Amino acid sequence: MSGKLVNNFSWSVGHPLPRIEQHSDRKLQVIEEYLCVYFDTVVRDPRMDNLNITLIDGFCGGGVYDRSGEKRLGSPMVILNAIFNAGVRLNEGRQKPLSIDAVYHFGDENREHVEFLRQTILGSQFRDLLGKSVALHHKQFTELLPLVIADIKRRQRQGRAIFVLDQFGYADVPMSSIRTIFDNLPKAEVILTFSIDALLNYLQGEGDPAPVVSQFGVTEPFLRMWQEWKLSGQPGRAMAQRALMAQMHRYSGARFFTPFMMFSSSDNRHMMIAHLSQSQAARDKMLSVHWALKNTFRHIGRGSLFGLGFDARLTAEESLFEFGEIDRSNMRRELEEELPKLIFDLSGGGPLAFGELLVLM
Repeated sequence: MSGKLVNNFSWSVGHPLPRIEQHSDRKLQVIEEYLCVYFDTVVRDPRMDNLNITLIDGFCGGGVYDRSGEKRLGSPMVILNAIFNAGVRLNEGRQKPLSIDAVYHFGDENREHVEFLRQTILGSQFRDLLGKSVALHHKQFTELLPLVIADIKRRQRQGRAIFVLDQFGYADVPMSSIRTIFDNLPKAEVILTFSIDALLNYLQGEGDPAPVVSQFGVTEPFLRMWQEWKLSGQPGRAMAQRALMAQMHRYSGARFFTPFMMFSSSDNRHMMIAHLSQSQAARDKMLSVHWALKNTFRHIGRGSLFGLGFDARLTAEESLFEFGEIDRSNMRRELEEELPKLIFDLSGGGPLAFGELLVLM
């Protein structure tokens, strides 16, 4: 079993660009917006004059798409532009110039994709970075990761890094790789795409789960429950999705795992884009991005103290949180109802630090 969807995105020098779909276009908008708020958050001290960071795109593709006859930059070019624009924006009106010392690792297991990206960069304002701060790799992500970690540790004291892992299916980024990232780079953040419906569709019956799925908490009891849940339609699928998310959070090694759902009309299935980090502030910034880009991503469950495990109360009518004004109002009401009991339960009636509350939530 490959664990992959059919890859509709293929780049080859001299051939037409692949067409970008709406959900992929919005994913890129999330990455763009998040990188913008990231640098505005990290560089708050006007005395700061240097920021070291590494950007990793583990499934880089060719760097450009066709969007209705116009070019749409792909993730590696989005990353390069975001860091360039951040440097310009953050230095406006600044007495002490800020230098963003960024290193980029762009990898893809398809050699033609890497060569296409090379040509894309050579035709851009970033051509002089090739072979210097921009490294291209013809490697699978699991092969690339140890090289990247070693390079970051050699160059950076704090190990600040952002991993963009836009895999096609669900098997190319093992949970062990995510744990390795956070074990070695506490200030790292990961933006992970995961085809959660493709995984559920693959789980047809009971039996001994294969290692590629057992790493996501797919056990024999889960398989039996999934056979029952899927008979109930969308509510059952939503419960299974949330159960898988809970297990991914558990095995990822990340303190904060913030999943959001998007629907691919071409594949007729949901995919998950998750932000993983060890920082509450980073989680809050990603949440702000989803509020800004509301009504495309949907969060399964309620907006307040929702659990990532399945909830038997889920129904098709109440299971979607779409980041609109109604959702904001409902979330505030739910928090007013739920927070007092949660604080009492967690504190045992004694003091509870606010930072501890955020982690436990």
